[in-house]
Amino acid sequence: MMIHRYWRIMLIAPVIGFLLGAGVFGVMAMGGNPHTRTGQTIGDVVPAILAYGALGLAVSIAALIGGFVLVGCLDRHLTKSSDTRTVLTALGAAGGVMIVGIVLAIVQETTGDDSWSYLLLLFSVVLAIVAGIVAAVLVCWAERRERTGPERVEHPLPSAWVDF
Repeated sequence: MMIHRYWRIMLIAPVIGFLLGAGVFGVMAMGGNPHTRTGQTIGDVVPAILAYGALGLAVSIAALIGGFVLVGCLDRHLTKSSDTRTVLTALGAAGGVMIVGIVLAIVQETTGDDSWSYLLLLFSVVLAIVAGIVAAVLVCWAERRERTGPERVEHPLPSAWVDF
Protein backbone atom coordinates (compact mmCIF):
# COMPACT_ATOMS: atom_id res chain seq x y z
CA MET A 1 0.00 0.00 0.00
CA MET A 2 2.80 2.42 0.86
CA ILE A 3 4.68 1.69 -2.34
CA HIS A 4 1.49 2.15 -4.36
CA ARG A 5 0.83 5.55 -2.83
CA TYR A 6 4.38 6.93 -2.72
CA TRP A 7 6.10 5.44 -5.78
CA ARG A 8 6.26 8.86 -7.44
CA ILE A 9 8.21 10.21 -4.48
CA MET A 10 10.70 7.35 -4.78
CA LEU A 11 11.30 8.34 -8.39
CA ILE A 12 11.44 12.11 -8.03
CA ALA A 13 13.28 12.49 -4.70
CA PRO A 14 16.72 11.41 -5.99
CA VAL A 15 16.37 13.80 -8.93
CA ILE A 16 15.40 16.64 -6.60
CA GLY A 17 18.33 15.76 -4.32
CA PHE A 18 20.77 15.82 -7.22
CA LEU A 19 19.42 19.13 -8.50
CA LEU A 20 19.48 20.73 -5.04
CA GLY A 21 23.08 19.57 -4.55
CA ALA A 22 24.09 20.98 -7.93
CA GLY A 23 22.20 24.18 -7.09
CA VAL A 24 24.19 24.55 -3.87
CA PHE A 25 27.37 24.49 -5.95
CA GLY A 26 25.88 27.10 -8.27
CA VAL A 27 25.07 29.40 -5.35
CA MET A 28 28.53 28.89 -3.90
CA ALA A 29 30.20 29.53 -7.24
CA MET A 30 28.18 32.67 -7.97
CA GLY A 31 28.55 34.10 -4.48
CA GLY A 32 32.14 33.04 -3.96
CA ASN A 33 35.44 34.69 -4.57
CA PRO A 34 35.43 36.40 -8.00
CA HIS A 35 39.14 35.65 -8.52
CA THR A 36 38.42 31.94 -8.14
CA ARG A 37 35.54 32.14 -10.62
CA THR A 38 37.67 33.73 -13.31
CA GLY A 39 40.18 30.88 -13.21
CA GLN A 40 37.60 28.10 -13.56
CA THR A 41 37.12 26.31 -16.82
CA ILE A 42 34.28 24.02 -17.83
CA GLY A 43 36.59 21.12 -17.00
CA ASP A 44 36.72 22.35 -13.40
CA VAL A 45 33.02 23.15 -13.06
CA VAL A 46 31.47 19.91 -14.35
CA PRO A 47 33.20 17.57 -11.86
CA ALA A 48 32.29 19.93 -9.02
CA ILE A 49 28.64 20.00 -10.11
CA LEU A 50 28.63 16.20 -10.30
CA ALA A 51 30.25 15.91 -6.86
CA TYR A 52 27.73 18.23 -5.22
CA GLY A 53 24.92 16.49 -7.10
CA ALA A 54 26.15 13.11 -5.83
CA LEU A 55 26.13 14.48 -2.29
CA GLY A 56 22.55 15.65 -2.81
CA LEU A 57 21.66 12.22 -4.18
CA ALA A 58 23.12 10.50 -1.11
CA VAL A 59 21.22 12.86 1.19
CA SER A 60 17.96 12.20 -0.66
CA ILE A 61 18.45 8.43 -0.43
CA ALA A 62 19.08 8.71 3.33
CA ALA A 63 15.96 10.86 3.64
CA LEU A 64 13.89 8.38 1.63
CA ILE A 65 14.99 5.48 3.77
CA GLY A 66 14.39 7.41 7.00
CA GLY A 67 10.94 8.57 5.93
CA PHE A 68 9.80 5.17 4.74
CA VAL A 69 11.13 3.41 7.83
CA LEU A 70 9.38 5.77 10.26
CA VAL A 71 6.06 5.71 8.40
CA GLY A 72 6.37 1.95 7.93
CA CYS A 73 6.94 1.41 11.64
CA LEU A 74 4.34 3.79 13.03
CA ASP A 75 1.62 3.72 10.36
CA ARG A 76 2.03 0.44 8.54
CA HIS A 77 -1.50 0.20 7.12
CA LEU A 78 -1.83 3.95 6.44
CA THR A 79 -4.71 4.33 8.89
CA LYS A 80 -3.65 7.64 10.43
CA SER A 81 -4.45 11.04 8.96
CA SER A 82 -2.50 12.46 6.06
CA ASP A 83 -1.17 15.26 8.27
CA THR A 84 0.25 12.70 10.67
CA ARG A 85 1.93 10.84 7.80
CA THR A 86 3.36 14.12 6.52
CA VAL A 87 4.88 14.93 9.91
CA LEU A 88 6.16 11.37 10.35
CA THR A 89 7.79 11.44 6.95
CA ALA A 90 9.43 14.81 7.59
CA LEU A 91 10.78 13.61 10.93
CA GLY A 92 11.94 10.32 9.41
CA ALA A 93 13.70 12.07 6.54
CA ALA A 94 15.44 14.48 8.90
CA GLY A 95 16.35 11.60 11.20
CA GLY A 96 17.78 9.54 8.36
CA VAL A 97 20.01 12.40 7.26
CA MET A 98 21.10 13.10 10.83
CA ILE A 99 21.99 9.46 11.41
CA VAL A 100 24.21 9.47 8.32
CA GLY A 101 25.80 12.74 9.46
CA ILE A 102 26.46 11.41 12.96
CA VAL A 103 28.00 8.23 11.58
CA LEU A 104 30.25 10.23 9.27
CA ALA A 105 31.29 12.51 12.15
CA ILE A 106 32.12 9.50 14.33
CA VAL A 107 34.14 7.93 11.53
CA GLN A 108 35.96 11.23 10.98
CA GLU A 109 36.72 11.50 14.69
CA THR A 110 38.04 7.96 14.99
CA THR A 111 40.52 8.54 12.17
CA GLY A 112 42.37 10.95 14.45
CA ASP A 113 41.43 14.24 12.79
CA ASP A 114 38.46 15.43 14.82
CA SER A 115 38.64 19.04 13.67
CA TRP A 116 36.00 18.42 10.99
CA SER A 117 33.51 16.50 13.14
CA TYR A 118 31.63 19.53 14.39
CA LEU A 119 31.44 20.91 10.86
CA LEU A 120 29.97 17.63 9.59
CA LEU A 121 27.35 17.75 12.34
CA LEU A 122 26.52 21.36 11.50
CA PHE A 123 26.07 20.52 7.82
CA SER A 124 24.00 17.49 8.79
CA VAL A 125 21.60 19.65 10.80
CA VAL A 126 21.14 22.03 7.86
CA LEU A 127 20.70 19.16 5.40
CA ALA A 128 18.25 17.42 7.75
CA ILE A 129 16.09 20.53 7.95
CA VAL A 130 16.04 20.89 4.17
CA ALA A 131 15.36 17.16 3.69
CA GLY A 132 12.49 17.28 6.18
CA ILE A 133 10.90 20.24 4.43
CA VAL A 134 11.22 18.67 0.98
CA ALA A 135 9.86 15.35 2.28
CA ALA A 136 6.88 17.08 3.88
CA VAL A 137 6.09 18.91 0.64
CA LEU A 138 6.36 15.74 -1.45
CA VAL A 139 4.18 13.67 0.90
CA CYS A 140 1.62 16.46 1.18
CA TRP A 141 1.51 16.53 -2.63
CA ALA A 142 1.09 12.74 -2.80
CA GLU A 143 -1.63 12.75 -0.15
CA ARG A 144 -3.55 15.50 -1.92
CA ARG A 145 -3.24 13.58 -5.18
CA GLU A 146 -4.55 10.43 -3.48
CA ARG A 147 -7.58 12.27 -2.05
CA THR A 148 -8.48 13.88 -5.36
CA GLY A 149 -7.64 10.90 -7.53
CA PRO A 150 -8.65 10.84 -11.16
CA GLU A 151 -12.26 9.92 -11.71
CA ARG A 152 -13.19 7.35 -14.31
CA VAL A 153 -14.96 8.96 -17.22
CA GLU A 154 -17.02 6.92 -19.60
CA HIS A 155 -16.00 7.32 -23.19
CA PRO A 156 -18.57 9.37 -25.17
CA LEU A 157 -18.51 7.05 -28.19
CA PRO A 158 -20.25 3.68 -27.91
CA SER A 159 -18.08 0.61 -27.81
CA ALA A 160 -18.12 -1.75 -30.74
CA TRP A 161 -18.57 -4.66 -28.35
CA VAL A 162 -21.67 -3.12 -26.78
CA ASP A 163 -23.31 -2.55 -30.17
CA PHE A 164 -22.41 -6.01 -31.40
